[in-house]
Amino acid sequence: MEETAIYFINDKNCASVMKEVCSSLNEGNICVIPTDTIYGIVAIERFADSVEKIYEIKKRPAGKPFIRLIGSMKNLSLYTGQTLPEPLEKYWPGPLTVIFQSIHGEKVSIRYPDDPFLGGLFRMLGYEAIVAPSANISGEDNIYENEVLISTFRGKVSIIVCLEGGQKKKRASTIIDISTSPWKLIREGDLKIDLKSAQGLSGD
Repeated sequence: MEETAIYFINDKNCASVMKEVCSSLNEGNICVIPTDTIYGIVAIERFADSVEKIYEIKKRPAGKPFIRLIGSMKNLSLYTGQTLPEPLEKYWPGPLTVIFQSIHGEKVSIRYPDDPFLGGLFRMLGYEAIVAPSANISGEDNIYENEVLISTFRGKVSIIVCLEGGQKKKRASTIIDISTSPWKLIREGDLKIDLKSAQGLSGD
């Protein structure tokens, strides 16, 4: 069983906790952290073993890709030849995940989050992308309570970062697939987007 450091972040310790998470991720470890939507279980993408371990921890079916979080629009070109369509630009950074056609031919899910903790973390990581599925067991409800988060992941990850008072009950990000035409709504979160209007399509 892995030894897990647990932090409750506030304005005073946020920077120091961020440094601990950055150091741990750079060592190839897995952390649970807050995001602008729900808690996420994260690893740096280049550590393939860590990414595979997240599948095991979450009991997620193999072959079901994870969302990648980026900290800069410049990172987008590393994954896709597509650009973010102008009607969607106002939602980035924010709670919108976009599925693009990847440069390797398959699909890739990317989100640019709007969160001060993640923003600072990305700066420390040199804007490396992280895989960041929701911090729960696949098929189970999202976790908002710190006690449940800790009991679920203690001993399985390097660090658990909790928000004091717990995570506010938000829904996961809205997911839109723009690799096809017309675009498809895969999951609706708190962010509501009129896809027909965004694409200039008739409502008929």
